[in-house]
Amino acid sequence: MAVCCALAVGTASAYGQSLAQTQDLSKFGHCATESTLRFAKASNSFPDTSLTDEVVLSADSAESDPANPEQILLNGTIAIKHRDGALKAENARYDPESNIATVGGEMSYESAGLQVRSSNATIDVKEGTFELGESGYELSNGDVISQGRAGGILRDADGNLNLDNATYSSCPPGDNGWLIRSDNIKLDPKNGIGTARDITLRFKDVPIFYAPVFSFPISNQRKTGFLSPRFDQNDKTGLEYRQPFYWNIRPDTDATFVARAMTERGIQIQTELRHLNRIGTWTINQEFMSDDDRFTSGVNRYFGRFRHDGALSNRWTTQIDLSSVSDKSYFEDLGDTLKIASITHLQRRADLVYTAKDYKFRTRLLSYQTVDDTIAPDQRPYKQLPQLTLNYRKLKPRLGLSATVDSEWVYFDRDDSVTGSRLDINPKLEWKKNRASWFSALAASVRQTNYDVTNGSHSRTVPTISADAGLYLDSFRETDGSLLTLEPRLFYLYAKRTNQDQIPVFDTGALDFNFSQLFRENRFAGADRINDANQLSFALSSRMINPQGREKFQASVGQILYFEDRTVTLPDEEPVSSSRSDVVAELKLEFDQNWSGQTALQWNSDTNTTERSSAAIRYRDGSDRLVNIGHRYLDEQGETLSASFAWPIKNNWKVASGWNYSLDDKKSIETVLGVEYESCCWAFRTAARRYITDSGEDHNTAFFFQLVLKGLAPVGQNVTEVLREAVGGYTYSNE
Repeated sequence: MAVCCALAVGTASAYGQSLAQTQDLSKFGHCATESTLRFAKASNSFPDTSLTDEVVLSADSAESDPANPEQILLNGTIAIKHRDGALKAENARYDPESNIATVGGEMSYESAGLQVRSSNATIDVKEGTFELGESGYELSNGDVISQGRAGGILRDADGNLNLDNATYSSCPPGDNGWLIRSDNIKLDPKNGIGTARDITLRFKDVPIFYAPVFSFPISNQRKTGFLSPRFDQNDKTGLEYRQPFYWNIRPDTDATFVARAMTERGIQIQTELRHLNRIGTWTINQEFMSDDDRFTSGVNRYFGRFRHDGALSNRWTTQIDLSSVSDKSYFEDLGDTLKIASITHLQRRADLVYTAKDYKFRTRLLSYQTVDDTIAPDQRPYKQLPQLTLNYRKLKPRLGLSATVDSEWVYFDRDDSVTGSRLDINPKLEWKKNRASWFSALAASVRQTNYDVTNGSHSRTVPTISADAGLYLDSFRETDGSLLTLEPRLFYLYAKRTNQDQIPVFDTGALDFNFSQLFRENRFAGADRINDANQLSFALSSRMINPQGREKFQASVGQILYFEDRTVTLPDEEPVSSSRSDVVAELKLEFDQNWSGQTALQWNSDTNTTERSSAAIRYRDGSDRLVNIGHRYLDEQGETLSASFAWPIKNNWKVASGWNYSLDDKKSIETVLGVEYESCCWAFRTAARRYITDSGEDHNTAFFFQLVLKGLAPVGQNVTEVLREAVGGYTYSNE
């Protein structure tokens, strides 16, 4: 659409300022043949053109070029805008016919996450293409922001950038943390890929890597190619080198392959295949060694895992987790953490779940691989093939009365053991009342369990009633505005005594005794034992809450009084005849904004001995300073000390350490020491970990290293996860 001179000038006046006196202005008014063209006042502020196709010009003055009247000379401080592209410069020539702007001096251009500063620029304003001379640039692509300089930059119609004699870095200008120097760099923002030729990667001005061709991510998009390698040192494996390769197969499928070379053991191949479809996620992991130099010659060693998590509809969900390993020493020999090395069983589970408003149905297939084959068959977990559960909850109780039904049918199987099915149904009615200063609850249930097993049929019916009541007493402290509470509570439980000695134990064990156990209806976890009870729990709690709502103090103490002996036990255990339980107590303190502590105690008042205890003190402030000190005692397992800290030091350095020590064995269970340096564009982390092996006799030592050049893939192990396991509450600087 052609625009006449009068319209151009009138538009400028509408923005509050006429154009300066021009020469022969009417000569170029007819030249905007394919789009509208208008002038705005000389300002850095433009009207919104994102939804139009017009080009807006702003200048101190404008005139037609005497030598070429079809072109406009824009003088002084000028700006040209089209859609999301904006050019700013001192003086420019603009051709309305071709939409080409030519700048002979300093200029800046911004468009869709790109900023360039250059001279001698030729820019197609409408297409967004340009050719620049000596330039600096900044590119924003998602969370990744990069910058650099180039001897020349070309931008094509697809938005790709070609940079000659260029540098690339995520560090700020002037920071020599790291950069890529290359004869030619191509940046593809749409696909998030950078490709460089004849590149040198420099770290702190020192060349550390050269490649004839190198590609790297400039966004968070997935990309096929080699990932950064990883180096480790471990007593079990020696010096390690891991080289991963990532294959972006399809938008919904990818794979990672890792070659792991170990000086003490040989070559291991690791693979991970991931797939996403409308049902959910699917992941297959596989590790394989055809020969281990420190294991039985010619024996294959492997570990495999298959995982799925998905939904068939809004109500139907699915989960699968299957694992298999070649031998009991695999994790101890080839793992690098205490947690992995101590695995004794691998779970194999598949769930299908239906969830409705008031009920939930689940079908589960569950079995285990016993990693340690020295465990006797009759001591291994039972297979549950299948387990069916149906749980009903009335979400909107009437008159304070709620109803629940928990039911289960499961078939148990294990070699050289009693096998068979169990049907367990537990309907329950509960009435609750909550008021500002008190609460009360009454509950009644009847648990019916039937067994059809190889040694016969068994049934059991256990009615249970309970009553729970408590007070909320509080006092306002005018001195500091805090609220102090006193909360006494009574809980009565009766469960009919039923002989259960003939019932096999498939999946049931005794729960640890703690403060919450005072108010549970069953001291066993699992359906094979339902406790007999005629008991009263009493407890007293107190809290101090400051005006901001933070609990500065919390203390609780309680005990159970037994009116009858407890005759229901697990096999090989004797009935319990004491008239009272251990005393359990908990205490939490917030000394100030940074210091806090907590302790728990289980005290046997009959023998005046401590059954178990724990205590911990924590310091944490707003600058990532963190200290943890703990003590733990278990009557059957012994006494341990723990300490950990993370502490920033000068110039972005941070040190972290964790330590666990057995006072009974007089040896360290685990020791971790890590050091981290974090800047705005790069980070270095290293850690050493020494932990006791699964045998309990030897120690294993592992070293971890990681170099993070932000904007490129990290090189090495994820040291942050190592430190996070060792130091409770640890975070790295960017979190």
